[in-house]
Amino acid sequence: MSAPRTFAELTRRGQLGRLRAVALDGLRHYDLDVARCSFVAQAFNTVFRVRAADGPTYALRVSPRLRIHADGCELAEATWLAALRADVGLVVPQVLRTEHGSVVASGTAPGVPDTRSCMLFEWMTGRPLRERINADLVHRLGALTAVVHEHGACGAAVHSPAPPAGVLAADRVLYFKGAMRLDELRPTYGSVLTEGVERAQLFLDDLWRNPPHPAHLLHGDVQPGNVLVTHNRVTIIDFQDLMWGFELQDTLIALQALKPFGNAPVFMDAFRRGYETVRAWPDADPETVAALWAARHLNILNFGLNVRGPDLDAFVARHADPVVMWMRD
Repeated sequence: MSAPRTFAELTRRGQLGRLRAVALDGLRHYDLDVARCSFVAQAFNTVFRVRAADGPTYALRVSPRLRIHADGCELAEATWLAALRADVGLVVPQVLRTEHGSVVASGTAPGVPDTRSCMLFEWMTGRPLRERINADLVHRLGALTAVVHEHGACGAAVHSPAPPAGVLAADRVLYFKGAMRLDELRPTYGSVLTEGVERAQLFLDDLWRNPPHPAHLLHGDVQPGNVLVTHNRVTIIDFQDLMWGFELQDTLIALQALKPFGNAPVFMDAFRRGYETVRAWPDADPETVAALWAARHLNILNFGLNVRGPDLDAFVARHADPVVMWMRD
């Protein structure tokens, strides 16, 4: 009899089946009678829709094997979400705690390497913004992002010289945890990407030496895939990438995520105008903006090389080519 296939050898469907077993194991830690657990989506994490026997629906987020966030990020995320709901009345996902009061549960299953972290959220209705994007909705997203920034800037930790436990400081180009893998692309790109990291870091160092405001909590990944739309109401979800830094960095992440869409200049302008209805736009000189834009591409590129997702060649080109152009300029 042949040995069972390893997780890496399975088809995507086979892997999802095993991850569902991880999800069910993680759900044992909650006071919940599970009636159904079904796959919803997979990007970095894998998300399952959980229906309880008494009616409510939840989203269970199962982590991958790779850890790119700070230890304790789950508690930091849950704490900020609770504060946004309590202090601002923002509609953000509520984190459910286990029977022992933890915001994260461990899940394991035969044939799945390592213990996975599971977080259970209330189910948020709506369709991703990327599926029905328009200028009005992006304008609303800009205003909502400013509200999140306002809370991050005025929170209890605003005067802290260091990020709270579980939050990564965005003071380095490659601030996600993970191996430095850009050298793998030398056969195609030579040394330009690693030199790009060094060049972008100079601008980051200057930003942190001469900060526009005290560093504070930021979402870290405001993009149309992390925004739900329901009857023209926008809701930001997935605060897992929360970071400690400056509003300029967070708004540039959002603008960069809008660039691939048709009508991108209109959307980018709408986002800024929406933001300015709540908070002053965090502007900077064009050289700094370009450097931070490149830094984002490099951070995501290195992340992608660690994850090794599908269509890797297209992913690499999408993030490496703009850096090459920036270095030439």
